[in-house]
Amino acid sequence: MGNVTLQLGGPVGGKATFRRPPYFRTKKLGILGRTTNIKYAPYTDPSWTLVGHTSARPLMEREPDWYFDMHRPECFQTEHKSWNQQYYRWLKHLQTPIFMQEEWPEIPMAVRYPIEVVLQEYRAYFTNHAAYMIALAMMEGVHTIGLFGCQYGHDTEYSTQRGSLEYWLGRFEQNGGQVILPVKFNTVLNYPPQLYGYESHDKDGRLVEAYRPKQLIVDKATREGAVKVPVKPIDMECGDGRPPLAPPPNGEAIAWERSGHSIHV
Repeated sequence: MGNVTLQLGGPVGGKATFRRPPYFRTKKLGILGRTTNIKYAPYTDPSWTLVGHTSARPLMEREPDWYFDMHRPECFQTEHKSWNQQYYRWLKHLQTPIFMQEEWPEIPMAVRYPIEVVLQEYRAYFTNHAAYMIALAMMEGVHTIGLFGCQYGHDTEYSTQRGSLEYWLGRFEQNGGQVILPVKFNTVLNYPPQLYGYESHDKDGRLVEAYRPKQLIVDKATREGAVKVPVKPIDMECGDGRPPLAPPPNGEAIAWERSGHSIHV
């Protein structure tokens, strides 16, 4: 949607009840992110409590019940976000409660996320914002969670965050909860769609496209700036591809026949 500057102004504050549990006013929680299927969020259904990452606000059809930004001050104090050129100032004037690491004095609506209680209750496996919200929802007895705009694509920079989201959704379902995922544009708990073993290989025994390793692209620093380059996997059967080995101590010979690899040259 391009650069968006949200309106500032108006009274700042909020009910004190927001600062203590239960935080969610209903037992159905919609978590809002920035991908396409945020359009399917239940904006007009009052039985849902909506909680969204601040960066998703330009895509939302209305103000959510909660925001969240669990980053360090060095991150949120940066004014020039791609979606809001006055982000820090916007946080200071926010009129909606927002989960953060601390109740920062300059952000009146900041509510400290109960991290100690969550870590005491659950496994410390949090690599994304949605995981924090799911864990808190479980503690509050939420029975339905919907993901709208939360894809964590396997082929994006968010792929490293995907495993934690899947873990927490699995725990939530095991706990008796219901997970709602938009039918369109959904890849969470749905990729690859083919059942491993039954549909993961073709008639010739080769992996189907969805199961084949994807080319990983990373940023490489150069004098001209960062450039994107493909990552070349190590070929352990090729002398040029294998990393150099340090010689064994005391002149011992390497047992290549038991290593599973060819002799390093």
